[in-house]
Amino acid sequence: MNIKTISVYPNFGRAFTTNEKQSYKKLINDTKKELGIKDTSAIVFDFNVPSEKGKNTAIGTTWSDSMKKFTSFLQNMTGINSIQLEPQGKITEGNNSPYSGTNFAFGTHIIDLEKLTTKEYANLLSKSEIKNLDIYYEGDKLKREYKTDYNYVFNIQRKTLHNAFQKYQSNLINNDQNAINMSIQFEKFKTENKNWLEKECLFQALTKKYGNDDFNQWEEIDKNLYSCNITKEQRDKRIEQLKKEYANDIEFESFMQFIADKQQKESREYLNNNNIKLYGDCLIGFSQSEIWANKDCFRENLYYGGPDFNCPETNNIQTWGLRALDYSLLGTCDKNGDLSQLGKTGKFLYEKYSAFFKRYDGVRLDAAWQLVTPFIYQNVKGTYEEVKFPEIDYTILNIMHAAAKNTLGDKFNENNPENIMLELIGMSADKSRAMTKNKYPHLYTTAYAEYDERPVKFIEKGYQNDKFYTGVGSHDNNSLVNMAKYKKRSQHMQDIKNDFNINESIFDFKNQEFINSNDEIKFQERYRTAKFAEIFTSAKQFFTLPDMFGMSERINISGKSHPDNWSVRIPSDYERFYFSQLSKGYGLNMPKTLSSALKMKHSNNNRLIEKCDEAAEILRSEGPLTENEANLAQQKGILKDIFKY
Repeated sequence: MNIKTISVYPNFGRAFTTNEKQSYKKLINDTKKELGIKDTSAIVFDFNVPSEKGKNTAIGTTWSDSMKKFTSFLQNMTGINSIQLEPQGKITEGNNSPYSGTNFAFGTHIIDLEKLTTKEYANLLSKSEIKNLDIYYEGDKLKREYKTDYNYVFNIQRKTLHNAFQKYQSNLINNDQNAINMSIQFEKFKTENKNWLEKECLFQALTKKYGNDDFNQWEEIDKNLYSCNITKEQRDKRIEQLKKEYANDIEFESFMQFIADKQQKESREYLNNNNIKLYGDCLIGFSQSEIWANKDCFRENLYYGGPDFNCPETNNIQTWGLRALDYSLLGTCDKNGDLSQLGKTGKFLYEKYSAFFKRYDGVRLDAAWQLVTPFIYQNVKGTYEEVKFPEIDYTILNIMHAAAKNTLGDKFNENNPENIMLELIGMSADKSRAMTKNKYPHLYTTAYAEYDERPVKFIEKGYQNDKFYTGVGSHDNNSLVNMAKYKKRSQHMQDIKNDFNINESIFDFKNQEFINSNDEIKFQERYRTAKFAEIFTSAKQFFTLPDMFGMSERINISGKSHPDNWSVRIPSDYERFYFSQLSKGYGLNMPKTLSSALKMKHSNNNRLIEKCDEAAEILRSEGPLTENEANLAQQKGILKDIFKY
């Protein structure tokens, strides 16, 4: 792993004092209003989230108290209005991709164990247990700061949760009031989520019974437990048998889902109370357990994929390996949301989308073009062939719309449905774009500027300014640090200069280190600034956490199984790390980004431009690395510049 850009630089960086921070926040808010910015969103994976010092369990989670502090930091420095939270489903050992997980069940690997030490969680764990998980970690503790250790997490998380479950059962027997209060919530959760929860728990029980999760290798009754091949009488009898045989396993699985659900609700409530909307990433695919529990909704040996001329070894097909739905059982759903004519597949999708809208303020729909023009392939003895399916038109979009309306109620504006974001990148997305343009917000990345995925071009194509989000890159793109070294970077920079009629010198700093840099280093920093500034010329934008912190590590190498995929973390000492990165010209220097965006839009508000430039230069300079250190330096009278606005 490359640690070059993530070292701590003790002699560099310049954090704001508490008083400066208040001025800075007001400046950022006023500048965003001047630019007409309506939503700035951070893309967050749970494993990206920093741990609290002394409580590092080798993975992050958005459900932790550490996330609350981190969110405040993100708000203060970038003015985010929303978080695009990436998939939070179950994943399996050996496949860390959150995009291969479950839709209904949460991943228990991201449960915050620290919360189980509190009264609200019946004090099921002790604080010393949590500290010991950190103290006795046997791996590389420095590496753990920047990279998730899934091997450790899968082992220790389940073991610790099992200890908590045993404590819960013991406390119930002893009539502990906190455990009794929790049991009331637990029983309510099981009742409200029975439809999917029972199936998920039975699948885990059968996986334990057979020693694998490949249900095609199971006995006939278990393989087809929820299919039309089994009568209701046979199904009910077998389910009762399994519930008796694996009663404690099923209760434990249910308990973990209850804890996860409780923490997720608390996290969303906290974010909403702090004026941050929470969007969940809705998968296009399904897990093994969901396919098994809804077997009649899927076609044998048919999979979702995508056309890609860079994959000649698989007949120019991206082989995602995600089982495809049987669209012949979709049924119909009109624009008014009439659900009475849905088939099995349509009802299943309605349940899926409803579950998401219960958990999140809105959804980011992964590979949304698959809902209109599905690309499906089959694998016949290692030979991949596309299987043509009729286009679906509006049916699935109408199902999703109905789920949002029925679940979110007054929080969903039918005429302006901001709660649904569509990712429409790909060669098969043309019809989807045309059908949904200026209705649902679309998401694009300027990493593909050579394909006209640029803010200016979207306006020229007839997009309303608030009907698309742009980001420099998503989880599948290379980091901005590495993009700055691309051969195509010159084309990107030239496009920006032409689109906005500006000189690239607007991206320069007066900072002496920048001035003394060689031409290559200067160009790379100008490029990084320009790419950030470009997305802030549009009304809605997003950024990844590694890009914000100026890290070279990427989140995922698309289409490749790489040991570093889905593992990059922000370190516990993120405040010090962030300001040290800014001082070196890496990361999202927000005032410089906004100043550049104002100049790109040829704003006449010179005062905002001057104050943004002033704040930007302070962040690019030497000085104290944390707010507390900055306060102390000011008290001692050793700060060179004091920012006021």
